[in-house]
Amino acid sequence: MKIIAHRGASFFLPENTLLSIGNALDRGVGMVEIDVRQSRDGEIVVFHDATLDRTTNGTGMVKDKTLLELKKLYAGHGETIPTLNEVLKLVKSKLGKVSKFKDQPSIIIEIKEPGIEKEVLDIIKQEDMVKKVIVASFYHHVSSNLKLMEEKLKTGIIFIAQPIHPEKMALDARAEYMLPFHDYLSEKMVETAHEHDMMIYTGVVDTLVDMKFVLKMGVDGMVTNRLLGGKSTYK
Repeated sequence: MKIIAHRGASFFLPENTLLSIGNALDRGVGMVEIDVRQSRDGEIVVFHDATLDRTTNGTGMVKDKTLLELKKLYAGHGETIPTLNEVLKLVKSKLGKVSKFKDQPSIIIEIKEPGIEKEVLDIIKQEDMVKKVIVASFYHHVSSNLKLMEEKLKTGIIFIAQPIHPEKMALDARAEYMLPFHDYLSEKMVETAHEHDMMIYTGVVDTLVDMKFVLKMGVDGMVTNRLLGGKSTYK
């Protein structure tokens, strides 16, 4: 089971910052998860909330600020809000030469707002990372839109539910990955996903009890804030 660092090493360091993401990779995880939004001037930045208040010294909506305005904000531990370009460059520098990660996706990019698919994909291509990322979203049409633009891109759907046919949702979205919240996980869901050659990453798993549960369910990966350990996988 792959360990995926949620917004980097976010239990220990400011979430979605270069410091947090780099620290998670240094701890030995094989994958990180980040969130992206668009600034007022069209730049793609790595940030979870729609508003700035919780994790920076700023206030207001991310979409209402230019990149320059966002870069002036304090995100903790001397960090600023990074761009997607900056994060992808960091991930490449950390994992690019590690042979065991050479042919595997190393980052999940969650699109927090629909309509920015092309801009995100353009950056992924600029950084030559099409085969190294998974792009996921609660907005499942984001996945199908991206597939129309780039068939080689891996995509995933996120959901907080236990659908009757989760595999149908993924197939409709042309997604290879399902990312359900672990509270709604079932053995049948995992078995059905695997029968359709799909993978299941679940989260957010932050206790040993929950980790044992998702291991028992047979998921392919778990997203966590704190159970980063020193290895990229658990068996």
